Amino acid sequence: MRIALALALFLGAAAEHAAAQYMPPANPNYTPAPPKEGYSYPDCYCTDSSGRRVDVGQFACLRIGAREVWALCDWSVNVTTWRYRNGETCPTS
Repeated sequence: MRIALALALFLGAAAEHAAAQYMPPANPNYTPAPPKEGYSYPDCYCTDSSGRRVDVGQFACLRIGAREVWALCDWSVNVTTWRYRNGETCPTS
C-alpha cells in the first residue's frame, strides 16, 4: 500500500483540486524534541501530490489516481512519510 502511494506521488498523478488548497494548522500533538546543543534539525518536509511543500505535523489532501485521502506528514524512523487511514476523505468546504 505504501509503495503504491509513494509511486503515485512520485509520478505526479495529481491534478490541481480545490480541496488541496485547504491546509489546517499544524497538528497540536506534534512537538519535536529540542535538538542537542550545537546542532539543529535539517529542513525536512513532505511534498503533496501537486508538488507543494507540507511541513511535518501538517495535513494535506492527496489525490492518488481518482481517489483523495486526507494525510498527515509525519516521521518514520528517520525519514518523512505520509500517514492516512483508509476511508478518511478530504474535508470539503
